[in-house]
Amino acid sequence: MPRLITKFKYLKPNRKLSAGGYAAYIATREGVEKIDESQRLLPATERQTSLIRRLIRDFPDSKKDFEYEDYLKQKTVGCASDFISRTIEDHVDRCVNVKTYADYIATRPRAERFGSHGLFTDDGVPVQLSKVSEELNHYEGNVWTAIISLRREDAERLGYNHGARWRDMLRTQTQAFSEAFHIPLQNLKWFAAFHNESYHPHVHLIIYSGEPSDGFLSRAGVEQLRSSLAKDIFAQDLHSVYVAQTEQRDALRVQSKARITEIISQINCGIYDNPLVEDLLLKLSGKLNDSSGKKVYGYLKPELKALVDSIVDELAAEDRIKKLYDLWYKQREEVLRTYTDTIPKRIPLSENKEFKSIKNAVIQEALNLNLRHIPVAELEEAEASTQPEPMPDDSEDEEHADSSASSFPLYVAALACLKRDAEEYEPEKAVTMLTVAAEEGLSLAQYRLGKMLLLGKETVQNVEDAVFWLEKAAAQDNEWAQYLLGKTLLRGELVPRDADRGAELLEASFQQGSPYAAYTLGKAYLDGQLLPRDVPTGLEHLTLSAQKGFAPAQYLYGKLLDLGELLPQDHDAALRYLNAAAERGNSNAAVLAAKICLTKENGKRVSDAIRLLELAAENGSDDAEYLLGRLYLSGQEVEQNVPLALRWLEAASDHGNQSAEQLLHSYHAGRVWSCSLGALHLLQQLARAFENRQQEQDRNIRQMKAERKLLQKIEEKRQAHGLKHG
Repeated sequence: MPRLITKFKYLKPNRKLSAGGYAAYIATREGVEKIDESQRLLPATERQTSLIRRLIRDFPDSKKDFEYEDYLKQKTVGCASDFISRTIEDHVDRCVNVKTYADYIATRPRAERFGSHGLFTDDGVPVQLSKVSEELNHYEGNVWTAIISLRREDAERLGYNHGARWRDMLRTQTQAFSEAFHIPLQNLKWFAAFHNESYHPHVHLIIYSGEPSDGFLSRAGVEQLRSSLAKDIFAQDLHSVYVAQTEQRDALRVQSKARITEIISQINCGIYDNPLVEDLLLKLSGKLNDSSGKKVYGYLKPELKALVDSIVDELAAEDRIKKLYDLWYKQREEVLRTYTDTIPKRIPLSENKEFKSIKNAVIQEALNLNLRHIPVAELEEAEASTQPEPMPDDSEDEEHADSSASSFPLYVAALACLKRDAEEYEPEKAVTMLTVAAEEGLSLAQYRLGKMLLLGKETVQNVEDAVFWLEKAAAQDNEWAQYLLGKTLLRGELVPRDADRGAELLEASFQQGSPYAAYTLGKAYLDGQLLPRDVPTGLEHLTLSAQKGFAPAQYLYGKLLDLGELLPQDHDAALRYLNAAAERGNSNAAVLAAKICLTKENGKRVSDAIRLLELAAENGSDDAEYLLGRLYLSGQEVEQNVPLALRWLEAASDHGNQSAEQLLHSYHAGRVWSCSLGALHLLQQLARAFENRQQEQDRNIRQMKAERKLLQKIEEKRQAHGLKHG
């Protein structure tokens, strides 16, 4: 049985309702409910058994309830009473009119009260039972009712054993009610009451619209609302799906993540040989070229949509993608089992809206086959590769050193022991000398020692000691220590994140002229992830860093000038900054500058593009080697030179560039290599889609853990102050 039982019904307007025998039973129910524990264990009475047979006959769906399951296991007075009470409540609309139903769920025995009655609704909305009953009695539209039930053990464990918790939870579901019932928020009305039954606590819910013509509830809407309620109610339990509370789920998640990583690694390290996908891409390319209108999936003619779907289906048939899709489904189904026994049938990947973006990716790859230059998307993919951010050079430290300090010679001697090309490379001896100099108060020694301990490259990593020494140096206004410690605290990868302290230290380093700190702050303010987004401040810091000649800042500033979003678009200025960064060895800048030079609307400067790509290739960029090879092989932007193209492609392939390997494979096989590359790119994009969902799941895990820790701390503080649980 699912752990969350929900039942949705609606009361039609002007429906004639009969009281019948059930109404009489309701009227006398209070006495029946007062059963002591000893009597509950007695065998069910003949009258109860007879009534249960009648209920099963009239309401066969009640067999799905927890109460009936319990009654079949133990046919006692208590279980029989629980089942009878629950079933009558579930179908009370067959017995009484709407007003009586509203009064019943609000005032029946054991309904928790928030005033003179048990009804509650959204926060800040007063509830007058008489007015609600009168409004419902004269309401001409549909009124939906719902019952949401938990097992007692789940309610106790999750804190849903009192009305306030249910009330607060339902108030967070207002948007979900609006969407599921298709009722605008301004017209939505809902009321609920909590019944703390001994075995199965539950709430009764009434939903309707201020406009009688509004609203409908489909099967999809029911599932949507069940999912939303389950995720909220079982929020602290759902981490068992993600962080593996049980051994089975733990094994599933750990194995799935490892398998996903392994499969994606295979896709990213090999070639994709599928002539059918290549032929379909070529066919789609021709049809798109002959068709008018917007080249987006939703705007395509049915025959073109079918062709796109067939390419997605063929990609999904690849064994590694099939395994990724199976792993994705297994983890999703674990969540669904929280609130339903009915697991939806799996659908083809081409019909799955979660992965609909791949369809437009197929269209873009087909369009790329018609382009007369290197596809922009491919160049942007090359840009995405990251280069390590430079650390301040130790020689720069010496320029700022106080040579009069007594411990300065010891610091210089320590640095000599760290030069790898020296006769005696002795990092541990350097640590000893730096420690002495640091203890004597030399800020340069404190910074250098802290840096070594933090990075753990030249000695054993010790983050706690590293922070200690960096704090000491930062307190003496050492700009390098302020920068390194500030960046470390801001990112929160090696230490608990402290954005305020990190920004404070970086700002102090920036005020002393550090281009490193200016770049880090500028980037953080612009992307808004590590610090609150502040575009003017971010651009100010980034500009100063770029003007000081810091290559990563020049690259980012040039990229912003090229995009023309945060800054006025200026390709000439962009090229100036990108060229400066490229001359300093930033291959990302060189590749982006080459892209600008090859763009038709900017006035093609092919020779400049070749020079920039060759410069990046000399700096070890396999992306630049691959792009050079492709240019010379296509012969579209430069005179075709197949031997030179193959040399560049082989160099890129030797350096691990998968696109180069794929191109060489298709070229030697005599196939249309642009189609072969397109097929590979689509396979990679599909793999990334699964990887992104795994990363999203990991983020959810971290968030849940953080929330659980926060709640635990709050609860500990409450208890320390003598406050009640919750």
